[in-house]
Amino acid sequence: MGIQNLFRQVLDWIYPPVCVSCGKPGKMVCDECLGKLHPVGPHFCPKCGKPLKKGRYCRSCANSDFRFQSSRAPYLYDGTAAAMIKSLKYSGMLGIAPILAGYLADFWKRIGKDADIVVPVPLSGERLAQRGFNQSALIAGDFSKKTGIPFRPNALAKIVHTPTQVGLNAEQRRENLSGAFAAEDILVRGQRVLLLDDVMTTGSTFAECSAVLLDAGAKSVNCLSAATTSTETGTHKMLDTF
Repeated sequence: MGIQNLFRQVLDWIYPPVCVSCGKPGKMVCDECLGKLHPVGPHFCPKCGKPLKKGRYCRSCANSDFRFQSSRAPYLYDGTAAAMIKSLKYSGMLGIAPILAGYLADFWKRIGKDADIVVPVPLSGERLAQRGFNQSALIAGDFSKKTGIPFRPNALAKIVHTPTQVGLNAEQRRENLSGAFAAEDILVRGQRVLLLDDVMTTGSTFAECSAVLLDAGAKSVNCLSAATTSTETGTHKMLDTF
């Protein structure tokens, strides 16, 4: 048993966990709430992975120039999934990361895609200092252990601290992130990159990171997130991705 797992068990004994979604004592996420996770479903946009009611592509992707090959997520960002990600991200409940990583590892194997390295979407140094951790890196690290895909947390860096994405539309988000990332070409050149984040919203973050990785010599970039927002009349719901 690793020291981190032992420490978590001691904390659970001293401070019994309650479900982050419903508040029921006993587990960090109770079985009932896990059963309420909402899968994206079989009909989705092949580019961004968001659910579709009709058509082949969502309106955003039909008019976009995303350079990543595809983005996928197993669950919608609502209910239990939203509670889990917010609890990890804003309340420091780090035990959520391996749970999400487990779901992502199973999902990745199920969809049958390949990758040479897994790279988390980075935080700026200022945001990392404020939060104390990068939630996407925690998920990606556990995902790497479960899948065997090498983890490369230093392959991509956020070199500019950008304002929050809250309330910005897709075009404003792209402008906000322009020039904010840099890739380590020696780590990504010739590699099939799996870019991992906690939530996929408009695709702006994935798009900017993918462009930087490809310009640094990556062979391809596929994107994966624990959850994705839905689409409404062709536009994506907004939330803070950092």
